[in-house]
Amino acid sequence: MLDLLLRNGLVVTPAGAARLDIGIKDGVIVSLRATDETVDDAARVVDCAGMLVVPGGVDPHVHTNSVLPTAAESGIKCFGPDRVSEGAVFGGTTTLVDFAHWKPGDELEQSFARKAAEWSGFSHTDFALHGTFNQPEIPFEVLEQVPDAVANGHGSYKVWMTDTTPTRPKQKTDIGHIWGLMEKTAEAGAMLCVHGEDDDIVMYAYKRLQRQGKVGLEYMSHAHNSLSEKLSFQRVITLAEHVGAPIYLMHVSAKEGLDAIAEARGRGQAVYGEILPHYAHFTDEDYGREHGAIYHTYPSLKSEVDRDAMWAGLLAGTVSTLATDGVCTDLEVKTRGNTILDATGGHAGVEMRMAVAYTEGVVRRGVDLTRFVDMTSANAAKIMGMYPRKGAIAIGSDADLAVLDTSQTYAVTATDLHEADYSPWEGFQASARNMMTVLRGTVIMEKGELTCGPTGRLQHQKLAADVARRPAC
Repeated sequence: MLDLLLRNGLVVTPAGAARLDIGIKDGVIVSLRATDETVDDAARVVDCAGMLVVPGGVDPHVHTNSVLPTAAESGIKCFGPDRVSEGAVFGGTTTLVDFAHWKPGDELEQSFARKAAEWSGFSHTDFALHGTFNQPEIPFEVLEQVPDAVANGHGSYKVWMTDTTPTRPKQKTDIGHIWGLMEKTAEAGAMLCVHGEDDDIVMYAYKRLQRQGKVGLEYMSHAHNSLSEKLSFQRVITLAEHVGAPIYLMHVSAKEGLDAIAEARGRGQAVYGEILPHYAHFTDEDYGREHGAIYHTYPSLKSEVDRDAMWAGLLAGTVSTLATDGVCTDLEVKTRGNTILDATGGHAGVEMRMAVAYTEGVVRRGVDLTRFVDMTSANAAKIMGMYPRKGAIAIGSDADLAVLDTSQTYAVTATDLHEADYSPWEGFQASARNMMTVLRGTVIMEKGELTCGPTGRLQHQKLAADVARRPAC
């Protein structure tokens, strides 16, 4: 007997969309067959007629329980895994990837254990962790621990190429130590994630703007400009080509960044890019709106040309994933800074990611359903070494599913959401609403209600060889 049977839905598998029944047993998908009059024996049968059934979303870029850099003096933190994962589940996302920060004096494995403890027992979603360095130098003895950490299932790492603002705590790793880390991740078969901005350009831009008295939020794109993205991307892509390492460029915000990725992928280089929904919807003009800080994360919003290039990049396959850089706070914290020196990065977007992607991609731009799944789950699972366990509706995959009602449009309101008391998507006309979320075969959200407590598990990451060798997705 099956534990759960989802019938009659339009199901998106790696082979395409079809009317299928999904049979689930012991947390995994055990059968997929065309819907007919026969009903398999199951403890529970759910009729998904008229619904779209897709893999639970995979968001490869969220931050939890972190002291906000612009509030370092006060110790204010963004929300923890409980709140963020709750929002994710309501939106149809079932796997989140956070950041395990290495601290001087740590063994690398201690960093992962410390962050995993913050998630275990508190998360409604499954989760994975990027090993993260925000020091100028990474000690040789720590670099030498990377292969063992990868063997233990920690398959992705992150560095910053900039300190981001002159007022934040330092976080940039110098290019030489990025080179050393890249050699280790390439050797061990892991993915290196990069926040790419040219620190010299960013810091000079800040000095010039301050001298000119142009420190209002409306000048953010002058500080975090397209030139900075172009130079940093070209530099780290060149380094990755020299080493033979795969890299994942986070929160691409400018057309110049897309162009650099396209050129590298055209050479067959394993370079992957990520955009955020708000880069593909808002522009730097939105900084002038009331509470303009709610639309901001680093790097900045850019021009209409850059915004429109984001969707073109997704459609063309230049960039692979749609993530959020989720930093969830309430409105009072998010808007406590309103200048280029003190604005809080990240925004509450985890819950709306799937609905925005469907509306902007499928409804407004004709993205096919397979590509919708690619950008919301499958590609992130591949790049972060969790595919096909995650990101696919296939025999043997974890039964992580989102059941979407795409029959009507509705206006988004923050009062209906769960990760914060505001939303940058307030008033957005969305064309998909998640009605049910299934995690490893258990219905964890149904019709707007959580149906069980936190059951999320740390995920083992192992990067596939083809993803490491070439642009595989």
